[in-house]
Amino acid sequence: MTGIALPSHQTRRAMLGLTAAGLVAACAPKVTKPAGKLLVGDQRGGSRLVLAGAGKLDDTPYRIEWSQFPNAAPLLEALNAGAIDTGIGGDSAFIFAIGSDARIKAIGAQISQGMGPAIVVRGGSAVRDFKDLAGKTIATPRGSISHNHVLGILEANGLPYDAVKFAFLSPNDGRAAFQGGSVDAWAIWDPHIALAESQGARILTGRQDEDPGYTLMFGRDGAIAEKPGYLRDYRDRLYEGWTWAARNRTAYAEAMYRDTGMDPGILKTMIGRTQRLPAQIDANLIAVEQRTADRYLRAGVIAKRIDVAKGFDMLA
Repeated sequence: MTGIALPSHQTRRAMLGLTAAGLVAACAPKVTKPAGKLLVGDQRGGSRLVLAGAGKLDDTPYRIEWSQFPNAAPLLEALNAGAIDTGIGGDSAFIFAIGSDARIKAIGAQISQGMGPAIVVRGGSAVRDFKDLAGKTIATPRGSISHNHVLGILEANGLPYDAVKFAFLSPNDGRAAFQGGSVDAWAIWDPHIALAESQGARILTGRQDEDPGYTLMFGRDGAIAEKPGYLRDYRDRLYEGWTWAARNRTAYAEAMYRDTGMDPGILKTMIGRTQRLPAQIDANLIAVEQRTADRYLRAGVIAKRIDVAKGFDMLA
């Protein structure tokens, strides 16, 4: 097919247009896509929320693919199975994970300042202090931070581990048992404590902070070997997110409300009495985790001694 010849002035004009377009394309900023991806496990009202609040989800040198879990147990199972690269969970769950030779390590930490887990009783209960718990039944999730909390309190009060009876129940089942009167007390954490208080329950008086409460950031062994830079960067961003939440409690509560739909009064109580801050993995933290593991061994919760130091990786 014969082309249509343009007049010379139109040819020059077309060539100038092409040249200008080329210059614009050459000078325009290049949009580069992240080189890789990080698979992150999360829970509602968790890591993604604080990262967004702190403005730390922008310009990551990798793409984040999120998976949401109802609680820490299935998250850790997914981590061990290689379905995700990282996620956070309670330090007691960490003991069980490394005790079962799970292919994960703790690579970061968060410390709770203020009220951690606690034991609550119904408003009309005759139980007034910890020694009144002797012979009573306490609902709590097995191997959880609140289970460890009860064992620590029994030790601190000179009571044997079998001084109380345990009903090992999930938080939802524990709430139903507590409200229905089939257990005498409930060992749990916020926001469940605040919700129980709003319905007439009271926190048992006495010291309830035998050990600092830690939440741990985990990485699967494969990701630690293959993506250490991504994990370090994500950990740094998450630390900034936790700091933002602690310093901006009103904004944090509002974000939590939008994400979870939780009662604003419950959120205000929970966030007002506890703040969670980044913590370094150091000898003191490892010693706390070792005390927990040794306590579980003495109480018959685990069958063999665990050297918890082997479960940490500094991502150096």
